[in-house]
Amino acid sequence: MNVVFYLIFNFIFYSFIGWILEEGYSFSTTKKFQEDGFLVGPFKPMYGMAVMFLIICNELLEISGIPLILLCFLIPTTVEYISGYILKHSFNKVYWDYSEFRYNIHGFVTLRFSIYWMVLSLIGLYYLQPSLYELYMENMKIINIFVVLGGSILLIDLYITVKKLEYEKLRMIQ
Repeated sequence: MNVVFYLIFNFIFYSFIGWILEEGYSFSTTKKFQEDGFLVGPFKPMYGMAVMFLIICNELLEISGIPLILLCFLIPTTVEYISGYILKHSFNKVYWDYSEFRYNIHGFVTLRFSIYWMVLSLIGLYYLQPSLYELYMENMKIINIFVVLGGSILLIDLYITVKKLEYEKLRMIQ
C-alpha cells in the first residue's frame, strides 16, 4: 500500500464528508444551504486535514485509548483554529465566528464544537474508517486513479480560490 495515496484518499473523502456535514447543519439550523465556502467545489479541507492527522496517529503510530480520545479533541480544534486564523489574517475572510459562544478562543474555536468534533472523530475512526480502509485495500488501483483526479481537482480549486481571495483583498485595500 502506498501510504501517501491512502492518506490523500482519506483527505478527499473526509473533506467531502465535511462539506455534507456543514451543509446539513446549515440547512437544519437556518433552513438554507451555505452561500459561501472557502473552496468552490464540495470540499471542506479542514475536515480532511484533521481526520488525516488522526488516521496517522491511530493507524500508523498505533495510538489508541485515552491518548487517541485527547487527540480527537486537540487535532480538529487546532486545525480549526489555525484555519480560521489564516483565513482571517491572510484573506480577511471569516467563515465562522464562535464569539457568541462561551469558552471560545478568538471566535475561531469553542469548547462546544470541539466536543462535537471529538465525538464525530471518534465515531469516524472506530466505525467508518475500518470499512473505508477495507474498501481502499480491495480497490486500491482504481481508487488511486480517482485520488490523482480528485487531488488535481482540489489543487485547481485551491489555486483559483486563493487567487480570487488575493484579488478581493487587493481590491479592498485600494
